[in-house]
Amino acid sequence: MSITFRKALCLLILGLSLSTPALAQSQTASANSPEVKELAVALERIRVAEGVGDRFQLGLALYSAGAIQARRVPPKGALENLEKSLAIFEELDAKTEQVRALTAMGTAYDNARQRPLAIKTFEKALVLAEQLGDKKLTASVFNGLAGAHVELGDFEVGLEYYERARLLSEETKDLATLHQVLNNIGRVYTSLSRYAEGLEYFHKSLKIYEELGSVDRRSLANKLQNIALIYRRQGQHDQALAYARRSLALFEEAGDKFGVANLQNNIGVIHKARASYAEALEYFQKALAGYESLNAIPGIARAWNNLGDTYRLQGRYDESLQALQKGLRIREQNDRNALALSLNNLGRLYQEQGKYAEMLEVSRRAAKISEELNDTEELWTAQDKVGRALLALGQPDEARASFLGAISTLEAMRRNVAGGEQQQQSFLENRLSPWLGMVDLLVGQGKHLEALTFAEQSKARVLLDTLQSGRANIRQSWSKEERQEDEQHRQRLTALNSKLTAEMRRDKPDAARVAELKAELQEARLEYEDFETRLHLAHPKLKAQRAEAPLIKADEIAALLPDASTAVLEYVVGEKQTYLFVATKATDVRVYTLPIKRDELVKQTEDFRQQLARRNLGFRVSSAKLYELLLKPAEAQLRGKTNLIIAPDHTLWDLPFQALMRGANRFLIEDAAIAYAPSLTVLREMRKRHNSTEIAPASLLALGNPAVGDDTLKRAAVALRDGKLEPLPEAEQEVKALGRLYGTANSKVYIGADAREDRVKSEASRARILHFATHGILNNASPMYSHLALAGGGPGEDGLLEAWELMQLDLKADLAVLSACETARGRIGAGEGMIGLSWAMFIAGVPSIVVSQWKVESAGTRDLMVDFHRSLIAPKSKQTKTQALRQAALKLMKNPATSHPFYWAGFVLVGEGE
Repeated sequence: MSITFRKALCLLILGLSLSTPALAQSQTASANSPEVKELAVALERIRVAEGVGDRFQLGLALYSAGAIQARRVPPKGALENLEKSLAIFEELDAKTEQVRALTAMGTAYDNARQRPLAIKTFEKALVLAEQLGDKKLTASVFNGLAGAHVELGDFEVGLEYYERARLLSEETKDLATLHQVLNNIGRVYTSLSRYAEGLEYFHKSLKIYEELGSVDRRSLANKLQNIALIYRRQGQHDQALAYARRSLALFEEAGDKFGVANLQNNIGVIHKARASYAEALEYFQKALAGYESLNAIPGIARAWNNLGDTYRLQGRYDESLQALQKGLRIREQNDRNALALSLNNLGRLYQEQGKYAEMLEVSRRAAKISEELNDTEELWTAQDKVGRALLALGQPDEARASFLGAISTLEAMRRNVAGGEQQQQSFLENRLSPWLGMVDLLVGQGKHLEALTFAEQSKARVLLDTLQSGRANIRQSWSKEERQEDEQHRQRLTALNSKLTAEMRRDKPDAARVAELKAELQEARLEYEDFETRLHLAHPKLKAQRAEAPLIKADEIAALLPDASTAVLEYVVGEKQTYLFVATKATDVRVYTLPIKRDELVKQTEDFRQQLARRNLGFRVSSAKLYELLLKPAEAQLRGKTNLIIAPDHTLWDLPFQALMRGANRFLIEDAAIAYAPSLTVLREMRKRHNSTEIAPASLLALGNPAVGDDTLKRAAVALRDGKLEPLPEAEQEVKALGRLYGTANSKVYIGADAREDRVKSEASRARILHFATHGILNNASPMYSHLALAGGGPGEDGLLEAWELMQLDLKADLAVLSACETARGRIGAGEGMIGLSWAMFIAGVPSIVVSQWKVESAGTRDLMVDFHRSLIAPKSKQTKTQALRQAALKLMKNPATSHPFYWAGFVLVGEGE
């Protein structure tokens, strides 16, 4: 539980109370809710005041009842009570009370979707408030007036009024209004896809809310819900789900049925984004039932729209069309602000059905509406769908304009993502369609080089930003409090990691305890990531500039090719086909269309990788089949090429190209050295950075066989470097041999209890070559928590060097070797590449990384690594890193005991191979 959230809950438990105006999002509540009780008290006060004939008290009672009803959707009974109270206040010339009544009436009109009347009423209230010179009342009126303008799509006017409300609230120290205003500003920025600013205002609002000591569950729930929305839109689904669940619990406590339905809907959207369609449908059905019980028309449309889109994703097209049309009909009459979303979902359905004329019609409508409302999230989607439809209908010039519009919209949105590299990398994952559309279009027109530039523009953008702009050292400007909170988070992570590791090492781990610790650890990780995001918001001057990346040009591609024996290959995996771009010194860029759907390519790639990882002897058929598919079409252009630079895409990051068979019993690696790159542009920037960076002398920092297990653990006969954390005697031999190769003057080798995590953090920045021979643990669900297992040592270190910690180091090494299991793997982030240990090393500054694609065998790995380093540093050797790795692999291949690709094909070089 985060510090922020824990404090808020403590305040709730203590039962502190503060009466503050609620956001205009509430709905009929349960009979036991505080709101219902307050309304009952107000109605009783009306009866009493009428009985005694006290006009002023009657006006106050009518106002109280009306103000509560005004916050409901719809605001049933509010206007009748408020008009009566206003008449009484006018009769008594009670101007302050008139302002309050008019403000509540404006809220009622707003929630009744009568926005022009709401604005007119707020403006009347504003005139009176300013005449009175009451700045607190004026701020409250500005807040309501701003909201009505925002609902009409007048964001600029709305923000201007919110800013006036903010200034007055700060001047009068009216925190009760201020936290609402800040929250509302955050909502506007979220609507405008300015996520960093939105999140900043939400956290400011939350901080003031805590200072007030409020127990308004609904207000807190709304803030958490808003934060969840930003994380979801940025593709950070774990964070989004954590905040949404907290918000749901608070709405349930408050008895707010409308809030509960909203959160059920929002949680369903998160599950849909994660392809958990059964869970998504369950939440959408619950939300629909809740909305229908309240006759909440916009909510009903929202639920039908989400149900329809989920049915589409499941291939249930008839049900999808029926549900989407239900939602669309409601929104056409009642909710123009969300109309583009319904139209875009209908466009997606028509696209999958091949109904391009219908797709074009609804997508153009969506584009027009979203542009008028400045809804960039729906605008880029509509622009992309218009482009897709036009391309299918044979209108490539018009399609190009639409794709470029979508790309321009997305580039503007990308610059407003909240957080650092780790938070930014997920943003484009589900938004690459416009770039892929341009690739389809340009390949069809025979414009191969231009198609490659758009393929490049869709890849490794966060990594490229970091390479170009450098990394901000955010810790330099931390306050004392921020340093303390950072230390608290790290200590908690360390403690939980240590407890979990200890439990897992027991002969019979307690399954319930393991599950409990894993849940606590996941919560602690999410809280630390949230803290990091807030730090980036608090220190905007340290944020790297995300200028337009200068994409690689034809002459620069040629510069990547040292000689005529080298070729670069870049893949783009589309939904229905894959493209292979090939460039050599002798030829222009050529493209080959590979006729395989993405899903089938994923299956074939993973089946082959698993065959090799399990030492299956039947791998040759799969190997030859994948070669025929992925490389055979370009065989003539690749003839005689002995050095290949491959920029994979999507599932191909998991494919060991070196083990593909191009003929009877002949592997690709027998004819060519192979290096992998996130993109050609990134490779160019890596070389620039490498050439301009002062590199340490040929010094080695190597750690092997750390003392991570209990001394009584039995040594395995064949020790795979996996998650069991058993001793690795071959790894110890490996690093000792490297120490002898490099010499004592040029190396530091640590083994056993000396191979400590704190040593890496303190000494790695001074080494030219880093080598880790240890256990590597892959975390598929959260790849930035994949780790290398080391000895603990040092205060606050748990011995688990995780990817996010690697990313924070400032390294100047020329090469890092992660001689452990599955260090090449992680989560394939569409566009960004393989997110995990290797990505973290790139961010930290290392241009060349040797990593593994499966759980490797310890003795074979020892021999391969020693031979690799020997070839690399031999006095008369002029071999590149890729050639040295190839020679080491070939030596293992020729040994009958290690001839299976399991032993020699698992390690690959990613990055600069020269």
